[in-house]
Amino acid sequence: MPSVQFWAALAIVPAVAFVVRLLNGRPLSSRLLPLGRLDLALVVVTLLALGFHCAAMFFPAAVAAVPVSDDAAEAVRDLGAASQAAYWLPAGVLVLALRRAWAPLLVAEVSVLLAVGITMFWSFSLTTHLVTIAGSVVVTAAVLATATYRPAVRLR
Repeated sequence: MPSVQFWAALAIVPAVAFVVRLLNGRPLSSRLLPLGRLDLALVVVTLLALGFHCAAMFFPAAVAAVPVSDDAAEAVRDLGAASQAAYWLPAGVLVLALRRAWAPLLVAEVSVLLAVGITMFWSFSLTTHLVTIAGSVVVTAAVLATATYRPAVRLR
């Protein structure tokens, strides 16, 4: 099981990016990622789903405390077809929601999501998988640090 410091670092990276983004008052890049309501909702839902997948694998006791999560968490831990669907579907939808990101950042996002999935479902070491998870958190935080909310324009 990875150390507490590893998980703390993974939590700190997006938190720092979020705080810097708030203090800066604008996206952290001139390459803006415009997110409408649907894209923003998809990002939130897919990140929650991917977070659940990760939590089910590494924190089964904490996930078991959540009502009605037992069957889903068990399916994720089995690493079978249901687990693959629970990872690849949200990962694909996340890429779809981030489709307007600057191309190099989007390529990096796709690359780290593929790396996480490959190291999880193929026979790679836990250390290798954890490194890809860390990379995914950093890249996703970087992509989202360029985001700007673009509300729908109402025509009168």
